[in-house]
Amino acid sequence: MTGSVVVIALASGCLLAVTDLHARAEIRSADVSLTSAVHQLSGVRTELARAEKRLAGVWSARQALTRSFDTAQSTLSATQATLSKDEAGTHAQGVDLGELDTCLGAVEQALNQLAVGQTAGGLASLRASSSSCSALNEVG
Repeated sequence: MTGSVVVIALASGCLLAVTDLHARAEIRSADVSLTSAVHQLSGVRTELARAEKRLAGVWSARQALTRSFDTAQSTLSATQATLSKDEAGTHAQGVDLGELDTCLGAVEQALNQLAVGQTAGGLASLRASSSSCSALNEVG
């Protein structure tokens, strides 16, 4: 019986040695896999940091663009309000822009003639402009 106990002990010892070797091989394999995963994780973290930096830049540019758009929108609204006010004022004064253009064109022609020494023609043009210009004087 001692012989069979020795055989069982030797068999158990061999089985333990084989199991130990197998476990150590799996641990080495797990260590290699872990090292590879840590390396991959490091690369992913680097890429994530770059992506976050780009995102911050895009976000900053978006905010600047939004501020610029808001400023332009505000300026446009103010300009439209001023234009509406000016148009309302022009209509309230009863000014006919066509008459104003005719008056100014005739006066400009008279001044140009006077500037080049055509005194008689300049005075005639100035007298001709008086009807369109006096119509504006009556309104304003």
